[in-house]
Amino acid sequence: MIFGVLLASLICCGTTVQCYKHEIVEDLLNIIFKLKKSDGFQGGRTSIPAFTATLSKDFSVAVTNKIIVFDTVKTNIGGHYSSKTGIFTVPRNGLYMISSTMRSYGSKHLHCELWVNSDIIEKLFGGNYSQGTANAVLQLKRGDRVFIKKDNHGGESILGRDWSMFSGYLIA
Repeated sequence: MIFGVLLASLICCGTTVQCYKHEIVEDLLNIIFKLKKSDGFQGGRTSIPAFTATLSKDFSVAVTNKIIVFDTVKTNIGGHYSSKTGIFTVPRNGLYMISSTMRSYGSKHLHCELWVNSDIIEKLFGGNYSQGTANAVLQLKRGDRVFIKKDNHGGESILGRDWSMFSGYLIA
């Protein structure tokens, strides 16, 4: 905000400052860029919690109502996704984009659910190697637990080999 006011004041001053306008604007933009890059501003790129994880292996789900653990972590900025539990723990209040794509293995059906804490948010379904996808923009609170869970249908299989994934990131 201070930079914007300063910039507007310098531009409106008249001809004395006019010849330096380009250099001043360029210098201010460089300062803003450096602050954002060094995380000097809240919400700089490096402070945005984000994760993407995939399943490395195919597997049959013998146990129903089980959290699916995505074991191959592609991105985990902030370390808030656990490849041991399959849970993303929200680090701060905000608006998040959460997504999952689950692909069924073979001719079997696959039923999964996107959960936040104890609430089902969306359902995913696939059959005969098709994919079910859930995308949700959610207002989450610090400490919320987000995960994908196999529902109560037994005898289903999930195609791994990076065909099934779970991801999320802070929007604002």
